[in-house]
Amino acid sequence: MDSDPHWVKRYPPAYSSVVKGIPRILRPIWDKYDAHPIYFVSPEVLYDKRCVAVLRREIQKGAVVGAHLHPEYIGPDSDWGAGMENILARFPCSGYSDAVEREKLKNLTDLIEQKLGVRPEWYRAARFGADAATIRILRDLGYRYDSSVTPKIDWRPKGGPDHSRAQVKRYRISNHSICDEAAGKADDSGIREFPVTIFGKRFGVPGRFLPENWLFYRWLRPSHMTYFELKRVICEMEKTGLREGVMMFHSMEIMIGKTPYVRTRWMQRYYLWRLEKILAYAKAKGYEL
Repeated sequence: MDSDPHWVKRYPPAYSSVVKGIPRILRPIWDKYDAHPIYFVSPEVLYDKRCVAVLRREIQKGAVVGAHLHPEYIGPDSDWGAGMENILARFPCSGYSDAVEREKLKNLTDLIEQKLGVRPEWYRAARFGADAATIRILRDLGYRYDSSVTPKIDWRPKGGPDHSRAQVKRYRISNHSICDEAAGKADDSGIREFPVTIFGKRFGVPGRFLPENWLFYRWLRPSHMTYFELKRVICEMEKTGLREGVMMFHSMEIMIGKTPYVRTRWMQRYYLWRLEKILAYAKAKGYEL
């Protein structure tokens, strides 16, 4: 659902990025570049009939639907409703017991199947909050792929998991470690990790002295990266032989005033320009979208 420029989400919710942004803005871009997106769907989106209709049409056009657990919006112990903006959002894997995380993930999985007619096989945790226990839950629920890992980034100062040791390329996940590829070869959970594409610090040599903050790393993400930086990420993928990259952004980011990234029409145009330019560049380099 929509937030405001400070990431605050209020009840009753609005869903402009789904009911308007997907069909009017994103779908023309996907068609233009023959791109096939994965929509990681948060539970509250499925409470709105208009959103469900949009996503059903997207599935018919070849889009894939995955699960995106914002645990505060689905039971058990849901905080959905009036006053929810005053609730402190928690990481799915550390803010709840393993048993509660399991029930929430099962409920979201069942809700997606009920509302959209597909059983999700892809998962991305809200706030990238996934750990080894999450993977065991996904395995038991029949998932095949996860994309919650953010290489280089340690979320522990915020109460989340440590992904700093994870590699950028896809790998088999162990039942006991979400970041250790070697463990996955010996103890395969059956889940394949497709990490968000993130390389080292931004801004060259001076960037090495920046504090440890996710904003200071080079993501394949148009939210905060310049087109020049996004191109460098693609070039680094080529240089290291990485033929699979994961670009991500929230749907609200393309709408005006719904996140910190787009506050004016000019900022919206610049955001969409970056998105299109990097899709075109990746396609020219031979990547399938």
